[in-house]
Amino acid sequence: MEIEKDLEQLSLKIMRNLQLQGKHNILQGYRNKSPVADFIDCLLENAYKLQASDIHLEPQEKYLQIRYRIDGKLILIYKVSNKISNFLISYLKLISNLDIAEKRLPQDGKFIFSAQNIDIRISTIPVLFGEKVVLRLLGNKENLLNLNQMGFSKMNLKYFKDMISASSGLIVITGPVNSGKSTLLYASLNYLNRLDTNIITIEDPVELNLEGINQMQVNQKAGMDYAVALRASLRQDPDIVMIGEIRDEMVAKQAITTALTGHLVLTTLHTKNALGVPARLIDLGVSPVMLSIALLGMTSQRLVRKICPKCKVSYKPSENSLEAFFLGKDFYLGMDLYKGEGCKYCNYTGFLGQIALQEILRPTEKMRYLISRDDVDVNLKREARLTDFKSLLDDGKMKVLQGITTVQEVWKTLNGVYQINEVPRNFTRSDSM
Repeated sequence: MEIEKDLEQLSLKIMRNLQLQGKHNILQGYRNKSPVADFIDCLLENAYKLQASDIHLEPQEKYLQIRYRIDGKLILIYKVSNKISNFLISYLKLISNLDIAEKRLPQDGKFIFSAQNIDIRISTIPVLFGEKVVLRLLGNKENLLNLNQMGFSKMNLKYFKDMISASSGLIVITGPVNSGKSTLLYASLNYLNRLDTNIITIEDPVELNLEGINQMQVNQKAGMDYAVALRASLRQDPDIVMIGEIRDEMVAKQAITTALTGHLVLTTLHTKNALGVPARLIDLGVSPVMLSIALLGMTSQRLVRKICPKCKVSYKPSENSLEAFFLGKDFYLGMDLYKGEGCKYCNYTGFLGQIALQEILRPTEKMRYLISRDDVDVNLKREARLTDFKSLLDDGKMKVLQGITTVQEVWKTLNGVYQINEVPRNFTRSDSM
């Protein structure tokens, strides 16, 4: 990649400056342009252009390894000499207001990459050969906060907007780490943000500054956990409360009470899918009856890679292909599906960017009755099938048929959510490979 040449030239420039100025002077005036600053700017600029979500700087015995996470995959970008690696990490700690001398304990901070107006979250931990640093690119606010760009189908977008426009109740977003839950929460708050609405968030940490919204950061050292912050927020006359995550019984019960007392509550939870939300909250000690009244809706999502538009080609899967098995009744001989052949634009992966697979479950009266009786293991799923509920799997199939992603991406992402890994012997070949 072109970035390797740029980083190589900047590395040599740092080495020359090191010889001329000495290691004690190379970071002086670090906020002004310097070879070290240029190196980090180059790293961030290219990460932004390649749509990387994270940058990993990992000290090895003889070099510093730099990797980008692009579309969920870690890709090696460059290996830096140990002679200059400490200066790069020290510079990052300086601009993040971290303790540059503290190398034995983890540290967290944040800075703004002004060239692209994006927030960068930094995390450092001590490892065997130094300090490992991860930079999370939190994205450009204008791009992040548009609810219409969250990947919803037309129907799901309408359902979701209707759901979050309610005056009170509980809305739960589920998904694993790095599935876009926080992004969806922020986009939802941005959609709801008006001068006549008081919105308070409780986060750990605050990932993005939202103008006009009152954001609280959990501070365990000061004794302000989620429960303490939530109680305090209710004395601030809120209309909407966003709780970053429900982790324990106390917060779960407080969230339900808040939703039942005239507030709209948005939060996240770790469950496999939307159908698992009621069972998880009941397991945390929430009253099934109160939950059945408070729950407005549940959204679950996963991220899959999108086919690169520059090298996208069509192909016709055979009747014995994985595609045929996966699509089931939606498959027919001669149909066109799509894949990326790989090109310079997508770093020869065939994929560029990510999109969410989503499902939205809005409880019917029958579902509320089942929840109130804690009858959610089997019957809730059966009842959902009687509605227009579209599962993650349904959404994945739709996005395959629309040429947005591939069967292999959906298959890989949803294994473990659904039992789709058992393929008959005559369905073992993928025509897109």
